[in-house]
Amino acid sequence: MISDDIDIAVGSGARDIVNYSSWIMRTTISFGDGNWHKIVLKHGEAMWIRVRDKFEVQNGLPEHKLQGFVISTMQRLFRAWKARLHVIYSSYDNDKDRLSHHPEDVELDDWKHLAKYFGSDEFNVVSKRNKRNREKQITKHSCGTRSSTEVEKSTINPLTGEKDTPDKIWEIQYTRKNVNGERVWLDPQSEQIHGHLQTLVVEQWSEEIENPMTSDEILSSILGTRSGYVQGKGYGEKPPKKSQMQ
Repeated sequence: MISDDIDIAVGSGARDIVNYSSWIMRTTISFGDGNWHKIVLKHGEAMWIRVRDKFEVQNGLPEHKLQGFVISTMQRLFRAWKARLHVIYSSYDNDKDRLSHHPEDVELDDWKHLAKYFGSDEFNVVSKRNKRNREKQITKHSCGTRSSTEVEKSTINPLTGEKDTPDKIWEIQYTRKNVNGERVWLDPQSEQIHGHLQTLVVEQWSEEIENPMTSDEILSSILGTRSGYVQGKGYGEKPPKKSQMQ
């Protein structure tokens, strides 16, 4: 299921379309084609058509929305695949060993191309820049490969259909259990944000407020928004319009 205000799939069939998109992407592209932009220009339409022909669009979902979801999912999976291959590359200290231990899920010619690229000045510049950006992140996520929206959906009460409050969902995402089974925060900043969320939830959902803020509006109020997504929920969730928060 892909709802109108979200750009990731959730529900029982979500994994099927993601897995199929991954398989189409991996069996179509070559790392020698270049970066993702060049890959989409060369293979994007063909990959989309193969996925479209496999799945039936229901509930009046516009075809262009499904196409956008498929291509963005492929891009995310492509980056994850490439990052994992770099980890394998880095586990050897010379190209002879790297080339003699090429991963099973990548063709030898592609592995040779990646080995050359991963050792290039171009890649090292990009890698150092990305590392600096990661070091600027102030909160740490504890839910592995599960997206924020998947975590949120998992809290739905089967009897009422209601999700947990944003402060409780935040706690699930940014804490882990210690050896005593107690939840501990991954970093001080996440704990501080939780306190602000908790205060706003209590304030907004009190009986005195006639039209309380939604969960997304509460998150946006505390964390702000960036182009195309609500901070704390990733690129799938579109931010509420400013007029809705006024």
